[in-house]
Amino acid sequence: MSITRTTHRTVTFFHPFHLPGHAGLLSPGEYEVDTLEKLDPDAAMRSYIKMECHVHLWAKEDMKDGIDVLMVEPQVLEAALALDSDPLREDERNQMIKSFGGRPTDNAAA
Repeated sequence: MSITRTTHRTVTFFHPFHLPGHAGLLSPGEYEVDTLEKLDPDAAMRSYIKMECHVHLWAKEDMKDGIDVLMVEPQVLEAALALDSDPLREDERNQMIKSFGGRPTDNAAA
């Protein structure tokens, strides 16, 4: 028997971004995220391992094919948040936005 818990948080994206399971870019804004975690039985102290994240979509343009929750791996979500917030990765972020048909948010990569 494994012990699990679900944590809830709000994340903010400042630029258009992409997550697997969605065909294109998602809108910048705040997103509610539920994370399923399980107790790590091998840890010396109580700690949890993140298993999956559920990102709730609220904007109508983001809800394609009736999907209003995206299930993503925690590492994928953290990588998307890191790309969004790191000013030193502006070129990489703008290239990703262009690859999905969007317009870069900064003039540097236009």
